[in-house]
Amino acid sequence: MTRLTRFAACGAAAAACLLAARMADAQVMCNDTTTLPNPIILTGSSAFEATVKQFAVKLSAETTPTTIIYQVPGSCSGVANFSAALTGTAHYYTLDTTVTPNAVVTNSCTFGTGQMADVAISDVFYSSCANVPQPIPSTMVDIPGPVQAMLFVVPKSNTTTQYLTAAEAADIYGCGASANVATFTQAGGIFCRDPNSGTQITVAVNIGVQPSVMVAPICVPSTNGTAGVISGVTTYATSGSAIGFIGADAYDPQRANLNSLAFQGFGQTEAYYSDSSAATADRRNVRDGHYLIWGYEHMIAIADSTGTPTNPKATNFIGWINGTKTDPSFDYVQVEGAAGTIPVCAMKVKRSSDGGLLDHYTPTDTCSCAFEAAITKTTPANCAACTGTGTSTCTGGTACHHGFCE
Repeated sequence: MTRLTRFAACGAAAAACLLAARMADAQVMCNDTTTLPNPIILTGSSAFEATVKQFAVKLSAETTPTTIIYQVPGSCSGVANFSAALTGTAHYYTLDTTVTPNAVVTNSCTFGTGQMADVAISDVFYSSCANVPQPIPSTMVDIPGPVQAMLFVVPKSNTTTQYLTAAEAADIYGCGASANVATFTQAGGIFCRDPNSGTQITVAVNIGVQPSVMVAPICVPSTNGTAGVISGVTTYATSGSAIGFIGADAYDPQRANLNSLAFQGFGQTEAYYSDSSAATADRRNVRDGHYLIWGYEHMIAIADSTGTPTNPKATNFIGWINGTKTDPSFDYVQVEGAAGTIPVCAMKVKRSSDGGLLDHYTPTDTCSCAFEAAITKTTPANCAACTGTGTSTCTGGTACHHGFCE
């Protein structure tokens, strides 16, 4: 979609989900291995929590259970915390089977003395974090994982604003309400994160604004991560003036309360949703390169001189997320697809820096059909189901990948 836009003069400026699950009392200690057996401790991105919790309940239900404990201060804050003992509280996850569909319950535990993270999770490359030493130390490795799209969102009642250009977004988040863009003219209704948030950095590099500019009084920084932005946007008194940005996996469960905006990047002539339409969750426009605000989920771990993680817990977690460690009880493509993030095997483009240029990408183990089936909960057109691997049950030069001929 396109439109002629008249921009307000903007001074030299700028040169889950409301934890979808109920919270348990914070009486459990994170080092209580009787209650939380075989823990893997994560710190970082709140945007990735919707996906992490889906892996967590799968792993906690196994014969030898693994507990995922996740503190979510934000991407670069998590990276900064990685080398220090963690304090305060974190989340762990259980499955409520008394409701249909089953619900993931977000519980709270308190860190004991000397507990360290096994993996830091960031929505952006280590090199994009301004609050940590650069370059990345030789004892650490940055391993990209699945793709996360970041979305501008408005309340469901706002059906007037359907898209945003990069220049308009730069005015809103570089100048604030005084930019007079559309109806976003109230300072209290423009919600953001903080300069160390991977979500904010990803948005910033795609609209040409420094993450450090996106602070009060230009916007209202969330003190509760993704959940805080969702709460702020959905409850703001003047709904037409409320706008924020969140990860796509956090948006999907909030579609009844929020609308995502199509985005027209610099150099584009049309605006695109992250999905093929506003009403469909398939991430097609991310996967084929039309929707530009996206990045990889990065897993930071201690590594040897070859870049191989040395912590077995980190190796296991990264392996489950990237599909290099298989598990008989789940397919990582199905878990990530159902949670709203995109496994790299479903991508047709790639990039080597946050907000960087796109290049063609052809995965060796394609999973586009499996991903779309998982995220849309229907079998995509032109996708034939199969069993096993190889070509025995597929025709026309296709092979069986993750349950579908591709």
